Amino acid sequence: MSGPVAQPAAKEELPLLGEEFAVEFANSLYRSPHEHLDFLATPPAVRSWFSLAQPAAGLTLPREVSAELARDLRSVRDAVRALLEHAAAVRGPARPPYGPETATAVQTLHASARRARAHLILEASAGSEGPGWTLSHEGPLPDVLVAATASRCILFLGGEDIGNVRICARPGCPMLFVRRHRARRYCHESCGHNLRQARYYRARTVRTAAQ
Repeated sequence: MSGPVAQPAAKEELPLLGEEFAVEFANSLYRSPHEHLDFLATPPAVRSWFSLAQPAAGLTLPREVSAELARDLRSVRDAVRALLEHAAAVRGPARPPYGPETATAVQTLHASARRARAHLILEASAGSEGPGWTLSHEGPLPDVLVAATASRCILFLGGEDIGNVRICARPGCPMLFVRRHRARRYCHESCGHNLRQARYYRARTVRTAAQ
């Protein structure tokens, strides 16, 4: 198994699926039986992910991303991933119950969300599509980033889509996604294609050996 990624990645190298922020953020840790890729492993990698991941728009990074900030963001990411994996395993109600096995992850998110003061802003300016709201944070920029990141994830985890979170059906693929139609089983069409191709070659090999 290879070690975690320690260098910033190009956009085409990032595991981005066009999902909601919490899901994309959780997928920044790609851990399979064959690979361990952490796209937040270093400060440059953090800057790369937040600048290239479209769902991270609106989150401002400090001029200098410290090793401590990178560590704190990984802590939030790991907590979110644990809760999303729990939701994918439960596959029950829209909001799966969180028990003792998820208590540490929940506490991490709560502590991270409290890093900066927050308030709601009503968006109802002229020319806008309609009333809306945003959650704004105040304080030192590193604390604001951690708090805003955790808050975005909490909003998703407490929302209606949480019951549709799934892990890719291709064996060994750890990618999470939101299943918006019942036929979807894979994080990306390439995973389904690769699995079908592998089955074809296995069947062909068996037929050839039997001849």
